[in-house]
Amino acid sequence: MIRDIKRLTNEEFDILIIGGGISGAAIAWDAALRGHKTALIEKNDFGSATSAATSKLIHGGLRYLSKLDIRVVRESLRERRLLEQNISYQAFPLSFLLPVYNYYSKPGWMINIGLSLYDILSYDRNDLKDPDKHLGKHRWLSKKEALKLEPALSEKGLKGAYHYYDVLNKHPERSNLDFILSAVEKGAVAVNYMNFQKFLLNSINDKKTVTGITAKDEITKTLIDIKAKVTVNATGPWGDIVLSKLHKNPVKTLTRSKGIHILVPRIQKNTAITLETKDKHHFFIIPWLDYSLIGTTDTAFTGNSDDLKVTKKDIESFIKVINDNYPVNLKYEQVLHAYAGIRPLVSESKTANTYETSRKHEIVDHKKVENIKGLVSVFGGKWTTSRSLAEETVNKLEKLTGLERIKCKTDSTSLNGDDVGERLSNFIDEAVEKWSGKFSIKLIHHLIEYYGSYYEKILKLAQKNPKLLEPLEKGLLHIKAEIIYAVEDESAVKLSDVLLRRCGIGNRGLPSDNCINETADLMAKILKWDKKTKNDEISSYKESQKITD
Repeated sequence: MIRDIKRLTNEEFDILIIGGGISGAAIAWDAALRGHKTALIEKNDFGSATSAATSKLIHGGLRYLSKLDIRVVRESLRERRLLEQNISYQAFPLSFLLPVYNYYSKPGWMINIGLSLYDILSYDRNDLKDPDKHLGKHRWLSKKEALKLEPALSEKGLKGAYHYYDVLNKHPERSNLDFILSAVEKGAVAVNYMNFQKFLLNSINDKKTVTGITAKDEITKTLIDIKAKVTVNATGPWGDIVLSKLHKNPVKTLTRSKGIHILVPRIQKNTAITLETKDKHHFFIIPWLDYSLIGTTDTAFTGNSDDLKVTKKDIESFIKVINDNYPVNLKYEQVLHAYAGIRPLVSESKTANTYETSRKHEIVDHKKVENIKGLVSVFGGKWTTSRSLAEETVNKLEKLTGLERIKCKTDSTSLNGDDVGERLSNFIDEAVEKWSGKFSIKLIHHLIEYYGSYYEKILKLAQKNPKLLEPLEKGLLHIKAEIIYAVEDESAVKLSDVLLRRCGIGNRGLPSDNCINETADLMAKILKWDKKTKNDEISSYKESQKITD
């Protein structure tokens, strides 16, 4: 995949999408798979904001049942199964422990009813060919059984625990990219670092039609016009900001919620843990690789979305909550990595409680609400239901624009990289049998974990140049060939693209100076960076990973 600027400027598209997070990426995949001429632009890197700043879960939203959001939960549970099926090398069953304490806002019997309904609503959860993806029903564990499974649980007030299942999205930044790559494979054009500037408008007798946009290439600093029959605003937390370029009073304003996650050395033993705090919020402790990922906070955010940072105060406050509910005496110094995201929530009130606000999505046809043709906005939603949101959006776009009505196929079509057959474990065994004489078994497993069926592309780069087999970081399996692949095949143009969203080595914490410098050196050779550009990239990446005071 290349940054094909010529196609953006030389063609008129059926559908133009602003925003390369999971909503925009899923819409592009659906539209391209149906055969519509599709373009997508993203002002930073694909999936570089909220879509990568997740709890790494694909879940039904158990707590939404208490709000009687039955439709949202059923949709989420159906989509959870489809993601297990269509990004199978990234989506895995994850067992959860939900301890019940005497101070919880709901009694154990009520939680049991909720989990029973959760099981009922996911009646088709095991309609999958890969038996390793099957999910069990919930069950009750006594206090003794719960402590045996997770000894660090607080014993005070513990009645027992429920054991249930959801799904881990191991590397959501790569899953987001898979949607983009899949769309491009089907004929779409997708360009990162292409920053929306304004809408192109035709006005006749006070009737306005959006005919495309003007965008700025942040790499070359040039402006281009992109023409399309319909433009989709899928910019997440920036949705109402984009609309403000159309007029001063956008039809929708968003409530923004800031959520942070911290990565620490493993503090639990076996399972993911769901804990309710004494102020009736929840957080997860998730086993991820060799670490524990803990999240998320949920606080109203009123600042500039572009200035979002994790602060030391954020972390210290969250650690106090964690220690109050899971007494492991976690310390600030143990935090290896932290990140923040903004949830864009659809709400009628600017003062709404962000934790209580529904995660349902809304698709707005601007012709209906303000007589502006050629523009549709997508608000709200969540990672798990991105595919169904895209299906609903493209159905609406076909209806509005007169495009040929074509049946959605994304429910039954695997994404690129997921050509692994009916059972992932068999695919891995066959890969080991094929390549283990030339490469280490651990490396083969590692590359399949990150690249799925595309793992061979990295191995073949290393075959041609054995120096590319050298590890980027001592003790880790990431190799230099991954950097070449990221730049040449996955549109990585900045150091952060590679370290955070392609090979993902930076998601474990700040890599060593040697790793950062060698990655920058490899990128500089391909992208023809001069010394200043390379040094600026290194400084910019390090600065972006700092915790602010």
